[in-house]
Amino acid sequence: MAKSKLDLLLKLESDKEESLRMDYLKAQQHLQSNQQKLQGLNNFRMEYSQQLHLKGRSGLSSAGFSQYHAFIAKIEEAIRQQASTVNTAKQVVTQRKALWLKQQVKAKAVAKLIEKQAEKQAMQVAKAEQKMLDEFASNQFYQRQLKNALL
Repeated sequence: MAKSKLDLLLKLESDKEESLRMDYLKAQQHLQSNQQKLQGLNNFRMEYSQQLHLKGRSGLSSAGFSQYHAFIAKIEEAIRQQASTVNTAKQVVTQRKALWLKQQVKAKAVAKLIEKQAEKQAMQVAKAEQKMLDEFASNQFYQRQLKNALL
């Protein structure tokens, strides 16, 4: 394959790799954001439960107690939903990382191919130069032999 075609292929593969890397980083940020939301919900549930406990000691009506429990149940449902969102986000991070790493391997393979072709071309040039030097030395030797034979 011509060098310019390989260079173009390398650019395309590298651009795709960078795009997939950015997708992976965005997925990681999304995961972290969702984990923070989950932690916030857990903290809120704990604080609310502590309030219920304190108010229960100071005398809370059964209606107030029911309201607290109903609200805690809603918080726990929100926690379950957020935990599910976090699990989905973890799966997305894993998938995006795999795609990025797979593309990274492709880009490196193209770069390695370009490198090998450059090495091959350099060896061909070196071989051609050596052949020219050998021919030049051989011609000089022949010219000296011819000159010595004529003298």
